[in-house]
Amino acid sequence: MATLRSSTKAPSRRAYIGSARFVTGGTRMSIDENKAVVRRFLTAISSGGDIDLIDELVAPNYVNRGMGDVDLAGFKAMLSGMQAASDLEIKDLVGEGDVVVLRCTMNITLASGKKVSARALTYYRLADGRIVEDDTMTTPDLTQILGDAMPATAGP
Repeated sequence: MATLRSSTKAPSRRAYIGSARFVTGGTRMSIDENKAVVRRFLTAISSGGDIDLIDELVAPNYVNRGMGDVDLAGFKAMLSGMQAASDLEIKDLVGEGDVVVLRCTMNITLASGKKVSARALTYYRLADGRIVEDDTMTTPDLTQILGDAMPATAGP
């Protein structure tokens, strides 16, 4: 199995996270390596939810902020519950440090056969070559399309 880890260690065994945050230990990934991880993740979720690949690319402490702070298990359950095929058109994939931001258009075929299109902007934070945080800023069209697949958030 190929790994995307870089052998370059950050100074003082601190891994760079974001533009000004550090954590102890870990491996600093290049921006291109982080973007490659995100691309592989996007391929996995747009091709029907390749769970094995998701387990490889996403950290156990993963949290999806855009879905109400859903953890990895909840995210995988959502993927398995979706019966839609999608084609993801990447408009921009920008990285800095351990952050990658995606701007895309999703062309989705719902289980009903209806074809819809939605735009999204997603922030990914990575650590040690794996995605630890995913925060999608949804447009009203995306929220409406994915409404039933999104987990209910607890009220006050």
